[in-house]
Amino acid sequence: MSNLKLEIISPEGIIFNGNCHMAVIPSTLGDIGFMYGHEAVVALIREGQITVFDDKQNIVKQIDVVGGYVEMNGAEKLSVLVDGSVKS
Repeated sequence: MSNLKLEIISPEGIIFNGNCHMAVIPSTLGDIGFMYGHEAVVALIREGQITVFDDKQNIVKQIDVVGGYVEMNGAEKLSVLVDGSVKS
């Protein structure tokens, strides 16, 4: 099972840069669960919480966000740009 490369960046700097099994992102169309091999997506992020999981379904990190953008790049890289202040 392959890992997803996840990078979460805010105006203040890098919040998370590493591998995970799954990341759940609060988009304007609903929550999206991204895993390795997910189809290409570009979406707006709504206010909510990003949740990052390891391969045993343990929560690695939770980040409160107010908005931003998410882009699934190819089969293995997820880039998240968040607006404003965040709580991790």
